Amino acid sequence: MNIANVCDRFLVLADIDADELSRWRGLIEDACLYVTSRCTKQNPSSADERRLEMLGAAYAFKLYAMCGSGQISEFTAGDVKLASSADKQVQAEKLWRELTDASPDLIDAGGFLFGRVI
Repeated sequence: MNIANVCDRFLVLADIDADELSRWRGLIEDACLYVTSRCTKQNPSSADERRLEMLGAAYAFKLYAMCGSGQISEFTAGDVKLASSADKQVQAEKLWRELTDASPDLIDAGGFLFGRVI
């Protein structure tokens, strides 16, 4: 997995400037390690590598959103109400789920198994 490609995709997803990338580099590397550890193919093709890079960027975006990127989701003060158009955490989770659902041949997403106790 090419970390530079993952970083480029992460910048677009997180909508941050390249100047801020160094602050999030460790998180991106951790996301790449996680995705690589879940990969089910020994020797992925170049197309699969690009898919893994996108999964790495999406997982990094999910972690970034969980860190509370400083975005206001909703704030009310008297008659003034500020709200963001969409919650980054919800967007990040949705993107991660959609990409993992579309890649069962490439990654084991480690889904949750429902059961019962008798």
